[in-house]
Amino acid sequence: MQNNIMIKKIIALVFIILNIGAAAVVPESGETRVKFIAAGDNIVHEIMIEDARERSGRDGGYNFKDMYKHVADIIKAADISLVNVETPIAGDEFEYSGYPHFNTPKENGHALAELFNIINIANNHMVDCGETGYINHINFWESQDIMLVGVYKDAQDFERVRVYNIKDISVAFLSYTYGTNGMLLPEESGLIVPLIDKDIMERQIRYARDTADVLVIIMHWGEEDSFAPDKWQRSLAQMMADNGVDLIVGMHPHVLQEIKWVRRKDGGRMLVAYSLGNFISAQIPAHNLVGALLELDIIKKDGKISLENASIIPIVTHYNKARKGLQVYRLEDYTDKLARAHGCININEKFSLEYLNKLVTDIIAPEFINN
Repeated sequence: MQNNIMIKKIIALVFIILNIGAAAVVPESGETRVKFIAAGDNIVHEIMIEDARERSGRDGGYNFKDMYKHVADIIKAADISLVNVETPIAGDEFEYSGYPHFNTPKENGHALAELFNIINIANNHMVDCGETGYINHINFWESQDIMLVGVYKDAQDFERVRVYNIKDISVAFLSYTYGTNGMLLPEESGLIVPLIDKDIMERQIRYARDTADVLVIIMHWGEEDSFAPDKWQRSLAQMMADNGVDLIVGMHPHVLQEIKWVRRKDGGRMLVAYSLGNFISAQIPAHNLVGALLELDIIKKDGKISLENASIIPIVTHYNKARKGLQVYRLEDYTDKLARAHGCININEKFSLEYLNKLVTDIIAPEFINN
């Protein structure tokens, strides 16, 4: 009996200690805080499909999950997590393929759905397999426990704003792409590709601004392999800022571009990440292997919203001499030994740990770099 009483006292004491610790990290009264994280382009090249098949250890299977294991905990810790799925999951009736017309195994989608809760598919490869592949791509993602953005089944759906609600904070998402590589839907198709059109964007932004606490725009734009946004991007960014957008998450150049605060007409400020580079790919140029995760806090206090603690976590895609063994690492965790063994060194002698770090610091302002 005495032992039972003593055990109960110990449990009660532990409970009190745990609660004291929890109380120490509770935000101040009236404040709600949401952690947001975004990744760039998830590009599945043909060599990656082979790599995933070899990793699975069984016929017909694909193991993509291990490619993301070194960054999975960072992403899963966020309340809202976004990625651009560059390569469509067009279905088994199409051959799995890489560049230039992609079709990715559904197992890659399953791996991403375990990490992210917001999936964007508005990009230049979204109709690589035509209307049927596009429909299959939509159907796959709608079967997953995620929110799908950047796809619209008809004109009415095109006007429906996607809003993600969490912890008493609502976040609206709009998404646009510069084009689809000349691949077009049939004229009679009701499906809509959300192309960048300033007039349409202004109208939709003004409407979406009133539907949620925070407005995020996902932009597939810019010139590939350019480290700086062009005048067109900057002009569009200012237009979005002036119409009340809070955050722009940029994709497509496959390299990092600058992150900055832009002043809004209402006196507030908008954060724009012009390009987060690749989340993963098997591209060969050294600069295409460096990307970033953008993270920030969305804070709601006394009815007012602010974005704070914005920073990037630099990442690098590693592969071996056979362009297999693909792995995403935090640059902080990437070693000189790994860099010397990277498969791209055969073509890019400049690839090194020093080169990777310099690339990040040359492009991203110090205030946004989180190692």
